[in-house]
This record gives sequence, structure tokens and C-alpha cells, in this order.
Amino acid sequence: MGRFYSFDEIRDAMVVDSEALIYGYVKEPQIMDNDVKLSVYTAFRVSEPVVDVEKLVHILSSRGLASGNEPLEVLVSIARREGLDIPYRVAEKDVVWLKGFISLDEIQLIDIKRVSVDDFDSTVKIVLLSTPREASFRGLPVQQQKSVYRIEQILNKLVVSVSRGLLGICKEVVVAPKTVGFRVYRVRSRRRVVNWIAFTSNIKRLGYREVYERLVEFRDPYRFSKLDLSVAREVENILKGFRDWEKIAKVMESFVEEEQEAAEFEDIAYSDIVKVGDIVIVK
Repeated sequence: MGRFYSFDEIRDAMVVDSEALIYGYVKEPQIMDNDVKLSVYTAFRVSEPVVDVEKLVHILSSRGLASGNEPLEVLVSIARREGLDIPYRVAEKDVVWLKGFISLDEIQLIDIKRVSVDDFDSTVKIVLLSTPREASFRGLPVQQQKSVYRIEQILNKLVVSVSRGLLGICKEVVVAPKTVGFRVYRVRSRRRVVNWIAFTSNIKRLGYREVYERLVEFRDPYRFSKLDLSVAREVENILKGFRDWEKIAKVMESFVEEEQEAAEFEDIAYSDIVKVGDIVIVK
């Protein structure tokens, strides 16, 4: 049966149907027909016309009809009284709609995990359904047979296992004897560093002896072979005291590298993929 979750824990969880399509997000529980159901909302941005207040104030104040401190309804009333056209502009706003209700019988998996991969760092909540709710909503046919998916359809998507829960984000293609697979990271942190020993050696070879000696004094490359990129500003300040400092700073940029600090991942075989849509569902 798995663990239980409070309604606070699963609020705003992503609801994904059996076709790997996002149906919406959990809002709150509802007791209906002696059954507990989860209400699901969808959110999107819409454009609508609104009064262009700045332009309206300019029109009225230029005619000596308003000071600009009046409430909007007063400004509109003055414009209408004077027979002036009210200027409008298009504005965007977020709209939240109740999309539907899902029965607990439709839920085959609930999982919550922290996913930290590259620039993505968030607690991900997933409610996986056993029914094609979103596919039916969109009028899409349910895939009866296993489909063939392209690599670009799979990479950079969340991966959820029906047996193990949320796995992470698919980031790489991997191979094994007679098969291909994908590497799914739950944690992958990187940091940018300056290859300090290579950079300083290069500066010495270029003939900038004084610069080399000052940089070595700043950080001994044989003790600190690589420096975090956060020290680049300090290095630039040192370089500004020398001729050709901008050229030397450009050289340093070519020695910037990425290092992996931590990683938690698992590899999945292509044959284990069940469905690919907005996310990837695997066995």
C-alpha cells in the first residue's frame, strides 16, 4: 500500500495521467458521494484589455480635467462625461480554474522527493493516475501498443517509476551490451572552477613573468590546482595593475571548467519505458 500523505503534503502536487500527460495540480480534498476525492486545478496566463491609466491621466490632465490623483473610477467617469475615448492596453494575468475531481481509486502512485539537478532544485510532488484523464480531456487516442520514442523526447524530462516512485530527471544516454538506456539524476551538482595550475603556467609561457609571480603569490598553484570561479573578481583586480590585463583576463576565461561535486543517479533501460509525454513513465 505504501505510506500515507497528509493533504498539506500533497497540495500543489503534479497530477499525471497514465499517458504521461499532466492533468493539473492538487488543490484540496472533497468529500463527494461518501467518497474522498481530490480537486485538481489548472493555471494559465490570459490576456485581457485593461484601462491604460497613465495614458488616461495624461489625456485628462492635459485638458485640465484631472490632477492624476483621483481614483480610477473617477477618471473613467470624467472621460465618459466629456465624451473622450478611454485608452486600453492588453495585460496578462494568471487564471486558476477547477479542472475536475479524481477518485482515490484512480491513483496508483504518490511520491515526494527533492530533485536537485543542475539549475533545477525543488521538492517535486507527483500523483500518478491509472487512467488517461488528460488524454481524454484533450481528445487524444490512448496508446494501446508500446511506442517508439526518439531520444530528444526523453531527455530533460522528469522520470517516474510505477514501482519505485520519482527517480529524477533524464540527462544522458548510456549504453550496455546489446542495449541502450538513460541516466536519470536525482542529484547532480556542479561548480565552475579556474584550472589555476594550467592558467598560471600558460601566463608564464606567454612571457608575463611579473604577472605570473603575482598570481602565484595570490594562490600557490601547486597547493591550489583549481580555484572556485567566485575568486575570479579578486584575480581581475590583481590583473588590473598590469599592462594587457584585459587580454590576460580573456586568457583566464579559456581555463574555466565545470566540475561535478555530487551525483545520485540510476540507469534505466530503454525497454523499461512505459509511456513518454509531458514526463517519462517507466516500469
